[in-house]
Amino acid sequence: MPVCARPARPWWSRIALSGLALATLAAATLAGPAPAAAQTATQARFTPGPCWFSVPDGEAALCGTVAVPERRDRAAAGGFRLPVAVLLSTARQPAPDPVLFLEGGPGASPFGSGEAVEERMEVWWELSAAFRRTRNVILFDPRGVGRAEPDTDCPELDAAGATPHIRPMPREQRAAAERAAVTTCLNRFKATGLDSAQFSTPIAADDALDVATALGAQRVNLFAVSYGTRVALEILRRQGPRVRSAVLDSVYPPDVNAQEEAPWLAQRVFRRLFDDCAANRACRAAYPNLEKRFLDLVERLDRNPVDLIVGDFEARRALRLTGAALIAAGMEAMSTGEAVPSVPAMIDRTARGRYDMVAEWAPSSWLGDTEIADGLAFSVECRETVNPADPARRAESARRFPPYGTIAADDPGRRVCRLWPAGTQEPTERLPVASPLPVLLLSGAYDPVTPPEWGERAAATLPRSRHLVFRSAGHLVTSGEDCAMAAAVTFVETETLPANICPGAARPPQFDGP
Repeated sequence: MPVCARPARPWWSRIALSGLALATLAAATLAGPAPAAAQTATQARFTPGPCWFSVPDGEAALCGTVAVPERRDRAAAGGFRLPVAVLLSTARQPAPDPVLFLEGGPGASPFGSGEAVEERMEVWWELSAAFRRTRNVILFDPRGVGRAEPDTDCPELDAAGATPHIRPMPREQRAAAERAAVTTCLNRFKATGLDSAQFSTPIAADDALDVATALGAQRVNLFAVSYGTRVALEILRRQGPRVRSAVLDSVYPPDVNAQEEAPWLAQRVFRRLFDDCAANRACRAAYPNLEKRFLDLVERLDRNPVDLIVGDFEARRALRLTGAALIAAGMEAMSTGEAVPSVPAMIDRTARGRYDMVAEWAPSSWLGDTEIADGLAFSVECRETVNPADPARRAESARRFPPYGTIAADDPGRRVCRLWPAGTQEPTERLPVASPLPVLLLSGAYDPVTPPEWGERAAATLPRSRHLVFRSAGHLVTSGEDCAMAAAVTFVETETLPANICPGAARPPQFDGP
């Protein structure tokens, strides 16, 4: 569930620091020496190295790797190296508690990959500037993700999805191709001696604090998005005293199961859309009976799907537009927030047989994702979402919210988890997290992935929490709402917020015309 979410000379070549000085700077800049017990228990250690991205003039970064233990139940086990970048504060004396960022996914890298790294890091320098006026910001790849060890990606899945098809592949054929790709990836996973039980939310939480410990930070301020908020909540549960404050954007609490609630997630976001359009005079006039037209269109496309070719050049692919694909396209658009005003027009155009807008948002039916470390994602999701999901609750949810239950009918997660070994989640991990620490929760009313109701659920056991809901936002509020980011910075600085902060958050979207 990620933020947004040019090679150049390394910054220390301008400052002329030796490797020893870099290691010293890591501890001194971040907070002084970490507790000896934590260092001994985890053997977390930082090794400085070159940055893999450009550092703008006037800025500074500390890069390297942190070694974390492969297993925490065996003292003699090996370790994994996690790439770490500390975007250094512009303050003469930074606060001792840095901001530790926790990316979503699971399986996403905060740095991106390939040519996208430079673009992503440009965003990070800008996004973190307000935080860095007083403290450092720590970014890192979790184990199994991006540049981190071990490599858990499944390029076979990416290759299968990237193969051009002039017509939509039948479901059975696509499932067979996915099964072959997953099996090949799993065999490689096993051949390298990897144990999928070593990839979980509790282990991710321990790794994150190992990164902070190795950099000398005794306490941190957590800034987490999407799946990263679940890791953050696990940190609060397991090692709350190490945390000063937490900002959770698009909250994914441990006591919800996305598989069981998938039909409701779809129904609630479309209900929000239809109600807001009906309450808006211009939208109501431009798109009368929007809900009925949408439901009729879903039924029509399920009876008579439309085959399309979508994308440009190498990215061209065949799409079978069914009712479920239309629902998925609407959810994909609403998740971005910025596209919410255009969704009524998309529905209207599709109903009139004009498929350009829906084709832009219809997600691929293939399982692979080039931005996700598939093996890590499978290990976590099979362990914590797919396998624990109650089949009776899934069926009941689909029955209660027709036709939205169709989006879960062809679920690749269950197919994968029949093949992929995963650890067993402890029942206590699914309990709500209670903490007396200050926590800011941010939600988008149009978020089809982590709805505001989940934020409220988490807030119920966080007595010092504040929950801001942005009425026009989707998933990852801080990526699209300037005031949400400003509120996050203020909260980290003061551990509280003014009562009237972000007054514009309550404004519903202004919808586009036909």
